[in-house]
Amino acid sequence: MSQPRGPEPQPGYGSPREARAQASAEKAYRKAQRPWYKKKRFIVPLATILLIVIISVANGGGGGSTTTPGGNAAAQDPSAPPAFPGATADDLVAEAGATVESDGLSLSATALTEGGSTLGETLCTSVIYNNGGDGAAPFSLIDWKLQDPNGTILNTGFTGSTNLLSSGEIAPGGTASGDVCFDAPQGSPSGQYVVLFDPTFRFSSERIAWLNAL
Repeated sequence: MSQPRGPEPQPGYGSPREARAQASAEKAYRKAQRPWYKKKRFIVPLATILLIVIISVANGGGGGSTTTPGGNAAAQDPSAPPAFPGATADDLVAEAGATVESDGLSLSATALTEGGSTLGETLCTSVIYNNGGDGAAPFSLIDWKLQDPNGTILNTGFTGSTNLLSSGEIAPGGTASGDVCFDAPQGSPSGQYVVLFDPTFRFSSERIAWLNAL
């Protein structure tokens, strides 16, 4: 006759089952104690954000510029001869009369013509702004310059036209226009004249240059 079995022994602290449970608990504790920046749920989103920022910076430096028929505005190729003395890789260059778009603003400058000569000979261009951006765009006569064939850069004058460009702001979708005049260089040398849009306050490093042959 068989003897009745007593209760089966329960696993103790040193049993394989208890050892596995203890190891799992220690692993979970170590994982919970890791610094937040070493945890996968933080590392992956941070890496994704960093990648997006890098791509945005790489693609956003160009400023987004185009031109309408009448001139081929393009950033200067560093390996090509400069379009004019002092031209940089960031300059947008077009022929006189072209409309160039940069940072939501469309700008055109007509070919240079002789202006009024009451106080001396002048050269003038008629400029038009069209604001296609979301915010107000400033405009001013002093944002314009003229580079003559000798490489001298002239500031705007206050004679030469009765319709000189004023200064102010253009609302989104608005326009502004006027004449921009310069004192003609001594002797009025023939050659390449460059009308430059080079505002003091601008988010982009681009200048816009319109080439004139006189």
